[in-house]
Formats: sequence, structure tokens, C-alpha cells
Amino acid sequence: MTDDWLLGSARAETARNRLVDIAGTLIAQRGVDKFDLNELAARSHCSRATVYRHTGGKQQLLEAVFVSTSTRLTHTVHAAVSDRTGLDRARTAIAVAVREMRSDRIARQFLRSRHAGQQALAASRSPALAEVAAALIGLDPADTITTSTAVRGVLALVLWPPADKADEPHLIEALAVGLLAARDARAH
Repeated sequence: MTDDWLLGSARAETARNRLVDIAGTLIAQRGVDKFDLNELAARSHCSRATVYRHTGGKQQLLEAVFVSTSTRLTHTVHAAVSDRTGLDRARTAIAVAVREMRSDRIARQFLRSRHAGQQALAASRSPALAEVAAALIGLDPADTITTSTAVRGVLALVLWPPADKADEPHLIEALAVGLLAARDARAH
């Protein structure tokens, strides 16, 4: 068996995953705005054509890194809330999501990008992200208003943290209580 990542039976998937991983490393080091496909190709020991063949191009690669990072963070939040219910679950989901988004090197770079506002807007409109938020917090995924509010609230906490860190738990509590109250009001 060869160690060459471009050879083997699952080479397309292996190559794509490896390119996404290396792209994530480069984004963590240099940022989204300085991410360069030439550097990715050089670091991956392949041509730009190979990068395009396996990833579709820069935009698709950035999206793949974003999805990979989001999936990893979602698993962390899910592990933190799996045995919790109600307000405790909502509060924990929000707090862990905010903490993980701020501390993750790749997520931080997406948040620092010159396009961060556009990316946050796109995230706030994402049905997939709303569905994840609903599952993690304990909301009805069909309630698009409340799930959208959850996504927007978490993004607001991440992008614009309070001046006094002591206020953050109170903001998280207010968001969690508000989301669950909206959920309960819509259920009746």
C-alpha cells in the first residue's frame, strides 16, 4: 500500500479531504483574506489543476473549510448538551457555541475576514444552520423565526461581545429565556 495521498481506491475523497484540511491550516495561519490557492497547491505538493479538480475552486474550498469547521464545532456543542433539557440546554448550547467559535483558530479567521458581515448574514439565513441551532437548543426546526433569532443572537454575541465580560452570562441567559418563551408561545 502506498502512502501517496493522490493514489489509491478512494483517492478523490482522500485528496479532497486532505486539501480541505491543509486549506484550514493555511486559513488558521494567514486568514481567509490571504488564503491563496498557489500556496495550497505548493503545500499539498500538487498542481493548481489538481486543487481545482478535487475542490472546484477557491470559493467551494472556503465553503468546505467552513462546513468542516462548523461540523466540528457542532459536535462539541452537541456533546455538551446531550444530557441537558430546557433552559439549561439552551443556555449551555449558546455559551458553548460562543466559546468554541471564539476559540477555534479557523472560525476566528472567518469572523475576522473583510467579508465577515456578509458571511454572518448568509449564516443567519442558512436553513441548515437554523436546523442545527434548533436541535442543539431544543427548538422546533419548522419555527424559522425563532431558529433564525437563535442563530442571529449567537452571531451577535460572537461578533460584538459586551464591553464588560461579566455581562455575557446575563446576555446568554436573556437570549436562552427569550428563545424558549418564543418557542412556547408559538406552540400554543
